[in-house]
Amino acid sequence: MDKNTCPVCGYDGLYEPPYNEKGSGSYEICPCCGFQFGYDDFPYEEREQLFAQWRERWKNGGKKWFSTVRRP
Repeated sequence: MDKNTCPVCGYDGLYEPPYNEKGSGSYEICPCCGFQFGYDDFPYEEREQLFAQWRERWKNGGKKWFSTVRRP
């Protein structure tokens, strides 16, 4: 997976990696699924489980594109 890829939805066009080498979030909002790294995953425990839950909600909601400006 590319370092600028969203771990929730797989969008590979993030401006920066979602997390730095220490695991802190970038606070960027994924334009595809709307997940904000460092905010929506606070506290940082069970990140993978949180990603899976967010992904499921996003998929069940029709995989709607979050950003009205940045689209593929």
